[in-house]
Amino acid sequence: MRTLLALLLTLTSAAGQTYEDPKAAAYYAAQPDFFRFATAADLPSDLVWQDGTAQTEFADPRAVRGGTLRQFTTSTPPTLRRVGPNANNGFRGELYDNNDFGLLSTHPNTDEPIPALATSWAMSADGMTAYFRLDPNARFTDGQPITADDFFYTFYFHRSPWAKADWYADYYTREWGGITRYDAHTIAVKAPRQRPYQLEQLGGLIPLPRNFFKDFGPNYEKAYNDRFHPTTGAYYVKPEGFLREKSITLSRVTDWWGDRRKFFRYRYNPDTIEYGVIREIDSAYASMLAGEIDFMPIMMPRYWYGTNDQKPYRDGYLTKAQFFNDIPRPPYGLYLNTQKPLLSDVHVRVGLQHATDFQRVIDGFYRGDYERLSQFSEGLGKFTDPAIRPRRYSPELARAAFAKAGFTRAGDDGILMNAAGERLSFRLTFDTSDRRKFLATLVESARRCGVEYRPETLEHTTMYRKVMEKNHDIVFWAWSVSSRLPALWESHHADNAVETLTDGRKVPKRQTNNITGIDDPALTKMIDQFREATREDEMIRLAHEMQRRIHDLADFIPGFRVPGYRIAHWDWVKFPRGFDVRSAEDPGQHGLFWLDPAQREADLRDFRAGKVRGAPKTVIEDRWRAE
Repeated sequence: MRTLLALLLTLTSAAGQTYEDPKAAAYYAAQPDFFRFATAADLPSDLVWQDGTAQTEFADPRAVRGGTLRQFTTSTPPTLRRVGPNANNGFRGELYDNNDFGLLSTHPNTDEPIPALATSWAMSADGMTAYFRLDPNARFTDGQPITADDFFYTFYFHRSPWAKADWYADYYTREWGGITRYDAHTIAVKAPRQRPYQLEQLGGLIPLPRNFFKDFGPNYEKAYNDRFHPTTGAYYVKPEGFLREKSITLSRVTDWWGDRRKFFRYRYNPDTIEYGVIREIDSAYASMLAGEIDFMPIMMPRYWYGTNDQKPYRDGYLTKAQFFNDIPRPPYGLYLNTQKPLLSDVHVRVGLQHATDFQRVIDGFYRGDYERLSQFSEGLGKFTDPAIRPRRYSPELARAAFAKAGFTRAGDDGILMNAAGERLSFRLTFDTSDRRKFLATLVESARRCGVEYRPETLEHTTMYRKVMEKNHDIVFWAWSVSSRLPALWESHHADNAVETLTDGRKVPKRQTNNITGIDDPALTKMIDQFREATREDEMIRLAHEMQRRIHDLADFIPGFRVPGYRIAHWDWVKFPRGFDVRSAEDPGQHGLFWLDPAQREADLRDFRAGKVRGAPKTVIEDRWRAE
């Protein structure tokens, strides 16, 4: 009989050979209460299995496969790693977040569970354990079959200090109670405690490709920096597909496992997605008008309204579309680095709230099409406190708050100073997108309140690195939001604010999402209580208290919320009836569109010949509008 350790070491590859990872196996063996091994005969006999078939298919059966989607990016990502330093960059959604699946997915219109890597599931009578049957046909993008062992490896990898990912280490330690392997395609995942939305939490577990990480070790950050991490999705990046600062190309998996599944067929249709680097948005817009880019977001009013004057639109080749979604709202606004001396004073931060005129930005720069964001956590339904409102712009209130911090005397240039001669002057960092053009509005409004904003615009990757190193004063930023539950540990918990060096000094903790450096014991306690809460009413109460505390701490100046997305697309890009699904943040998130390469060739030929195809077309789809 084989020993338990020998059993743990056996990992089957697609070629039928075995790969043995003694470090992972020893890790599992050392924690038998968390990593359990059983047989199919040990499955509870009273389980009620579900498969989600009652949910409605949301992709369009008219979709066809093929073609190359031409897109752009202002820069290539700093790393292809999914985890570790600089991995949480703006391109990660295209590479991973929209291109990988867990045990279950969430129906994008109903929020109900639907099958993903698991074809069926069941919950234990006590609501603490979920059981899953895996799809035996599922593969990673490198062709490796997905088995129970890959879900075990998820915990080993993310908890390892080699990954240099504190958020993941915490999440995969505190938010899971154990995992059991019954056979290669049957597992159970246990929760650490009773809590609402248990299946949603447990069904979100994503496997990791063990064979790809066979060289995982202390040199992980460097060894895997430019290597695409195989996913369970439809696209991957070939080694030659990543040309730093030139382009990044996603290729579709041949005979992808999802093509035979109800909720994945008719999706992810282009054979290739090419992202060329175009640093300036105006240049990208010109390329789109020339037919070199198939579609692009035109969120800025000057593009949305200005497209009316462009020949492709007037002659009927280009369509403008506005889609209203219903999603948790990304917190666009200014993030104040409270680890900086002046910004450590809450009175200064409150004053800056009153000195920053985002409403003027919305009314002027965005022509009233955007809406003022009220708080950091918005669009979470019952978990958002509707009583919290943003502080209004007021030079009087701003100066009153600054006075409490000792800034009462104006210098020759009108900027307030304290008794020590320190000026209310801060570096205000933006990226080089079109948003930098409303910097002047914020600078001017702040100066009226006695504050100097010194504008700084950086290329996106450079800005990202600066912020992750906590070297900024104030930055315009937004985090994507993937859950309708508040997730504040990464952005506001003390664990992610400061670290203690070997000599006892405390310094800002780098490479965490707490980019305001907020270190508040009361808020940290609430976050911990929320994570341990077992009842929905308790979670709602704590969610509101946390939001009120963040409002009082004033480390985030709410900017605006975007009630959907706007794009311009050439008519060879086809969209489903209804255009998109309720939870779509952008048209690529759920992969519902498709291409007609033959129409592309004909349209470009006729357009360049000066032929008029038809009347201008604008699509407004507002059935999911929430605000």
